[in-house]
Amino acid sequence: MRVKTINALMKYLREQHNISIDGTKDKKNLRNIGYYHGYKGYRYINNPQNRINLSSFNEIVSIVDFDSKLKSLLYPQIMQIETISKNIVLQILIEEYKTDEFNIIYELGMTDYRNSRNGEEYKKKMKQRLSVQNNIYSSLSRSYSNENKIVSHFYSKDKHVPVWGIFEIITLGTFADLIKSLDFKVRNKIDKEMNINIAFDTNAKFPEKIMYLIKSLRNSIAHNDVVFDVRFKDGRIDTKLCKYLENEIGCTNIAFNTITDYVLIISLLLKKYGITKTEINKFVNEYEKSIEEFRNSISISIYNKIIYSDTKNKLAALRSFIKNS
Repeated sequence: MRVKTINALMKYLREQHNISIDGTKDKKNLRNIGYYHGYKGYRYINNPQNRINLSSFNEIVSIVDFDSKLKSLLYPQIMQIETISKNIVLQILIEEYKTDEFNIIYELGMTDYRNSRNGEEYKKKMKQRLSVQNNIYSSLSRSYSNENKIVSHFYSKDKHVPVWGIFEIITLGTFADLIKSLDFKVRNKIDKEMNINIAFDTNAKFPEKIMYLIKSLRNSIAHNDVVFDVRFKDGRIDTKLCKYLENEIGCTNIAFNTITDYVLIISLLLKKYGITKTEINKFVNEYEKSIEEFRNSISISIYNKIIYSDTKNKLAALRSFIKNS
């Protein structure tokens, strides 16, 4: 297969896909966003079979710009949530087990497998527990090889890396797995410290489920993947968690099929974590500004496929939640 030049790709888009693309500006934009990452990555919503009816290359540019603004807006908030969440769990673990050594916490605290109802569930939970241990040791080994300052400091003194140092290097996915393996009483304390209404979370599962939700979005942003259509969403979304969020915020139809729902849960967590109303409102305002600019830059038919009709009501409910809670 012959490699196509930018000019050849422009001709291909015109002749094979009936996309209006011409001139220096379009050529520059195609070069900047790329044919494969840009056009091929943004020509559909959620899955390749759900193609967007595009007629102009400017529409692709508008979608790419919107996606880029979303990533710039969401990433700092997610990092803040990750940091606070890890600090909450870290403090509870140290207070509960009176140690900063992971091996002791692993033996005494990561014991949810003991509550298994049958042998199959026991095996599944034990496998997951061992996976956390393996991932942490792999992270330590990799960090030492990469001369991570924290890990190198403790290993050079022949000391264990304290759990706070481990939390600095593990992924959000491993962190969620760790929470999942913890004993119920500890998970329940995490629930309370996160200000989650435990009447909705009787099994103390929301913290891990929230981290899994956030993890998928975080990883997509970090790898510069597409996020505007939530194609990063993996696994089933807990309907109990959705109902809890709807009850807290005062809206309906939260299912994480739209990026707005991620704005909702991020805002709720920031509020629960004591971030000021001013800061959260600034975040919501920036999101609203982004979708309004997007609306003005693309056909209404495409806009409505990406930004759902209930977005305005959800954001109004979110503002009320921020103001009154």
